[in-house]
Amino acid sequence: MTHPSVGPPGPVAPPDRPDGPCQLLLGGPRCTCAARAPHLSDEEVLARASGMLVWYQRAGHTGRLEARRGLDAMLIATRDRPALQAELLRIAISVVLVPDDEDDGAVAVADIDAKLDEFGKLAEKEGDEVRLGEAAVLRALRTMRFGFGDNALVDTAVALTTLGEVEGPPDNLPEEAVADWYRRLSRTLNGLVIVLLKLGAHELADDVSRRAVDVSNTWGTPMERLINLLNRVRLQVSWALRLERANRAAAAATRFVGAAQTARAAAALWTPALHPGATERPPAAVEECSIIGAALALHHPAPHHLDMLTALHDKAHYHDDRIALGIATSRCMQAADRADDALALLVALRDDLQGGAGRGPTTESVLFLALHREVAALERIVHGDHPAGAEPSAAHRYAAALENELWALREARLTALRSHTEHHRMIRQHGHELSELSAVAAQALQDPLTGLPNRRALDMRLAEVTSSPASQPCSIALIDLDGFKEVNDSQSHAAGDTVLREIASCLRTTLRTGGRGQDMVARYGGDEFVVVMPSTQLPVAVSALNRAVEAVAALPYDIASGVTLSVGVAAAPQGVDPAAALAAADTAMYRAKRAGGNTVVGAGLPDAPSARHRRPSPARVRSMARAQRRSG
Repeated sequence: MTHPSVGPPGPVAPPDRPDGPCQLLLGGPRCTCAARAPHLSDEEVLARASGMLVWYQRAGHTGRLEARRGLDAMLIATRDRPALQAELLRIAISVVLVPDDEDDGAVAVADIDAKLDEFGKLAEKEGDEVRLGEAAVLRALRTMRFGFGDNALVDTAVALTTLGEVEGPPDNLPEEAVADWYRRLSRTLNGLVIVLLKLGAHELADDVSRRAVDVSNTWGTPMERLINLLNRVRLQVSWALRLERANRAAAAATRFVGAAQTARAAAALWTPALHPGATERPPAAVEECSIIGAALALHHPAPHHLDMLTALHDKAHYHDDRIALGIATSRCMQAADRADDALALLVALRDDLQGGAGRGPTTESVLFLALHREVAALERIVHGDHPAGAEPSAAHRYAAALENELWALREARLTALRSHTEHHRMIRQHGHELSELSAVAAQALQDPLTGLPNRRALDMRLAEVTSSPASQPCSIALIDLDGFKEVNDSQSHAAGDTVLREIASCLRTTLRTGGRGQDMVARYGGDEFVVVMPSTQLPVAVSALNRAVEAVAALPYDIASGVTLSVGVAAAPQGVDPAAALAAADTAMYRAKRAGGNTVVGAGLPDAPSARHRRPSPARVRSMARAQRRSG
């Protein structure tokens, strides 16, 4: 879990002190902690790693890469110290999850998945419920950092259930370790708050946040207490802005009041946490922390806040904090009759966030949509597009309808999350009985020959994806095997069964069906398969299926007997009859057959040139040779 950026890590020791921090933090080009780890205690190693995590959140690209290298080296250097491994792994995972990081996503995903697997195994080996909950939180954060938010619902539910049932430390925990256990619980709850906030589940996040604050108030350091309070401020500001979008002004005002009250409590902790023992007056919280300043101004927007807010703009490091600060500043500008300046500020912020690293915004969607709403409202004021008393424009009515739909989706997500949580709670309470029932149910939905989902499971999945907005855009593919009948006729049905199993395994491996993949490959019947690809545009689906075609064509002859694939793929929009989507994919598949097989054709897309000029499959070559012999 990442700690929010709350200020510099504090005074640093000179480089010749053995208990000093990482040399990288002192301005050096390299992290030397791994070389010094054998001479440091576990506590000193963790202090260095924790300091690096805080420093990482303000470092540049080169510094971040070196910090990752240093943390990985520390992991290797302390392999013989198992008590360190889980905490170092957590920190190494957390740096990759830092919001708005612009590092190579593919490299980061491969790195974090390996570390998450290792962390999960350590958590299971320890049997520590807090550590198990932390593993689920980290997995959910990983999914939202690099994938689709709704795919994190299951891990979030696991974390909610696991941590919700934790009442106190294990009975066999030594007394000297109890405080550390509670601090880990508070930290993990704080991470779960971040997950729920990103999902827009503010009600659930509020309950978890209250518990995290209560635990840290009793057991935490001033810094840990401050971190929990700052995330609670972020929660209430985000919640208030979301309620405003849904035209729930009174409820939003209540949340703004709560955010301001929590911000004042955080401000009181600022100096003890960040400047302990300071002999001179350190900067106040409102001079250093953008989310505290934004919360105070959003409670009562007024011109007198502007000097404070303007000075904080260089202190906001994350996209969501920048948005909260930008909206607060714009509202104070409007209170000073500076609507033009307010609009210019927000437009510049919006354009900057959309253009960052060429990837668009990586921030929490709740806040980014709030920014768009604020810009639209200001444009109507500045440009007079919607004078007072006039009928709302078509665009305004459309935006209102979209907001109603988004609110409904939010409610559906909350319902799904609560359902997943209840399901996991029942599994924990009645695991043995439910596992037996699940095994029977799984067998009823599985094709016995290939191990793939069967027609019944496919029908259930098709009904789900064509009725869920979260699955859109969705693509469905129908696959038919080229030359398979010849295998059955010339070799045997047993040989045909072997070919079916091998190709099923190749499809499952090549497409996104392993681990936490979202695609489904099902056996449709005979030598036909169906692939369901939610959240996948048609051109993307064609590219993925082309890779599967190439993988099957590359199988050795003694494994696949030269069989290849003809694939048709079609879009499956929300509300479509699944049978109609399958029929469109079937029509595209016959176009692939007529093009010579061993290719992919998308419904509504022109046949790829390679479908006409691709090298024929081995089965096709043999078929053409027999035809020539018969004609000769």
